[in-house]
Amino acid sequence: MTTQSSLVSTTSISALSSKKQLALGLLLFERMLPSLIIFSRDTGFDDLCYLQARDAAWFALLGGTIDPILNDNCIDSAPDTEEFTHELTSHALNAVLVMVDILDFISTSNFESIVNVLVLARDSLYLYLSGLEPSIISTAAKDDRIARHPLMQAEQHREEQDIKFLSALPDHFDDSVILNLRQRAAKQPPLFPLSYAQP
Repeated sequence: MTTQSSLVSTTSISALSSKKQLALGLLLFERMLPSLIIFSRDTGFDDLCYLQARDAAWFALLGGTIDPILNDNCIDSAPDTEEFTHELTSHALNAVLVMVDILDFISTSNFESIVNVLVLARDSLYLYLSGLEPSIISTAAKDDRIARHPLMQAEQHREEQDIKFLSALPDHFDDSVILNLRQRAAKQPPLFPLSYAQP
């Protein structure tokens, strides 16, 4: 599959402060996390590193630091797509790579890491929607159908709303802001329906 661009413009993302960019990345990761959790449950893959990284990333919004070893462990522990045959393997890997990019952003403030988060999210959704197509061959018509699919349109709207929501937050993040963010994350649906992956 050809790597897809992100659904929202980088200009709108770059206008956010670094903490708000991190929060945007975390909201995306939370939508992708259910795929990783189901994959881990079904295959026995150890996702502890990524759950710890998730907690550390949320803490970083309040000024916490990231242990470089955690990032190294998350990179080294990524699922091998040649080792696993589970239908969520690629989605789990994308979720893992999103967390690696988030940890890198916390350490380096590299804007491209946040852009990569959005690209990986769209890659996962594109992959899911591509699997619903009658043909595995990529064509311009197929890409257009996927781009117009209600799930892809809904994700674009959700990202736009996330940016609007984050833009309205105060620049200083305190416990009440984090609680507001976590409540938003808890209410959002997974990136794509996961009922097909249940045993």
